Amino acid sequence: MTKPSHKDRLQFSANFLSAIDFITLVFCGWILLYMSLGIMRVQDAEIHIPIYLGVAISVLILAWWQRQLDMVLTLAVNAKNTTGAGKNNQNKRNSGASALQHINSTKSSRIYIPILLFIRSIYPVFLFGYFFTSSHTFNRILFTSWQDPFFMQIDKAIFGYYPSLSWGVNFAYPAMQELFHFAYFCYYPMILGLPVYLYFKQPKAFRELIFNLTFVFYLCYTIYSVLPVIGGRFIPEAMEITQTYRAGLFTHIMVFIYRTSNHLGGAFPSSHIAITLVLTVAALRYLKRMGYVFAIIAFFLSIATVYCHYHWFIDAVFGILTGIMGYYLANYVRGRLANLGFH
Repeated sequence: MTKPSHKDRLQFSANFLSAIDFITLVFCGWILLYMSLGIMRVQDAEIHIPIYLGVAISVLILAWWQRQLDMVLTLAVNAKNTTGAGKNNQNKRNSGASALQHINSTKSSRIYIPILLFIRSIYPVFLFGYFFTSSHTFNRILFTSWQDPFFMQIDKAIFGYYPSLSWGVNFAYPAMQELFHFAYFCYYPMILGLPVYLYFKQPKAFRELIFNLTFVFYLCYTIYSVLPVIGGRFIPEAMEITQTYRAGLFTHIMVFIYRTSNHLGGAFPSSHIAITLVLTVAALRYLKRMGYVFAIIAFFLSIATVYCHYHWFIDAVFGILTGIMGYYLANYVRGRLANLGFH
């Protein structure tokens, strides 16, 4: 096969990384730098530093891999469409046709490329869980103690009591418990469900959503890395309630999640609310009916973050601001990255 020219290499180098690749590498780079600087205060640094480094390397490998495929396919198509005579042109056509024939020669190759494209498009969704749960191992580098007393006092100044404890205790009706825990649980299937649906149905909407979703997640996680806040579960009574089986199915599911997870921190701002609003805005823009359903869920979920003892009220307020403002900030950043060649 003809070796790609310098011009061809320059053409593809501009598209080597996607915008999502870029912000993922920036986020991983920040966490690696932060952990390295405060390594004496990092729990299990020998585990998490290699994992974050591995994520960054994997992103680069996948980007390089796709670029190689894109180069082969583009050169093959260009060679096939070349007209005229001449030895050089004839060689280029032959090599390009051979490359195209090789790629399409087996069924596995035809399946392999779409799978790689899918993984490259949606991989951040499968990293969000780890990035969140791992943050508790390094979120007390800058502040060595939990900052919840400060946020508790804000809630107390607003209400005269702690809604993160009182709401769920004073209105502990089984049906209400189940409603709000259901709304809180909806966050998990929504994160994967809407992006996957848009990937197959509305690719342009998908590209906007997956970047904005990733951007707002990384924004929240960056704050979590330097600001250790547990949320309502900082109160021992609230912690006990969130780990006690009661009410119905979805209450049990959330209790199971919080009993099995050793994660603490990541409360301010509420990523549950921020991400749900990102999904809701995207759904309202591209899938009106689904957007209305998401808006209803977002309303109950916002209350649930406090009612179910997971967040301070002020966490919820800033979750709303982060979700709405983050969506449109992400659109701006994506546009700037596109101008720099990140597709």
